[in-house]
Amino acid sequence: MQTNQSIKPRIRALATAVPAIILDQADVESLGQRLFAARGATFERMRPVYANAGIDERYSCVDLDWYTQEHSWRERSRLFIENARKLTKQAAGECLEQAGLAPDDIGGIAVVSTTGVATPSLDALLIEDMGLRRDISRLPVFGLGCAGGVIGLNRVAELERGAPGKKWLFVVVELCGLTFRRADLSNSNIVATALFGDGAAAMVIDSDTDTGPAIICGGEHTWPGSLDVMGWQM
Repeated sequence: MQTNQSIKPRIRALATAVPAIILDQADVESLGQRLFAARGATFERMRPVYANAGIDERYSCVDLDWYTQEHSWRERSRLFIENARKLTKQAAGECLEQAGLAPDDIGGIAVVSTTGVATPSLDALLIEDMGLRRDISRLPVFGLGCAGGVIGLNRVAELERGAPGKKWLFVVVELCGLTFRRADLSNSNIVATALFGDGAAAMVIDSDTDTGPAIICGGEHTWPGSLDVMGWQM
């Protein structure tokens, strides 16, 4: 009988999906100059972040004109759910195809996201969109920000060690552009316009295979007094 220490969950397959709209970094920089005109001196001082980011183009589920207008929470939520469903289904479908698996082969699903809210959660929507099993184990994960992907992967690996042989579909989707607030003239919002894009990734995690890199161990540490480092106001 295997012990938890001897079980090695592996990344059996990996796939990504991005929206169709491509944003050129130079165009985003020009838009930032217009949007942050009220803080012109600050923007000029921080402007090198666009070049230093090393990004030429990014993907977005909305075009540049969208960012010049005000949008309600209702509209943002609709766009989040609509595009998150499309991207998670695309990434997950390609991932299963790479792994040579059918939807019925998946025993667990975990979906990580921070940039939008959905109830029913995105894992439930993906079950409907892909025809996954009705007895599938579900884990929606919200609020971990940039660390969500690696912490979620660690959680799924722990669950696989606890129930070896169950194949997990692990999906991350972030639509960062939809959280942009035109009226927010903070330094962090300037930096955000230079860095973040939209997309999804999916993995199949399985301990009954020798294919793919093994997840050996993981850990995490939450620093005291760090609550203001990452977040957004709904």
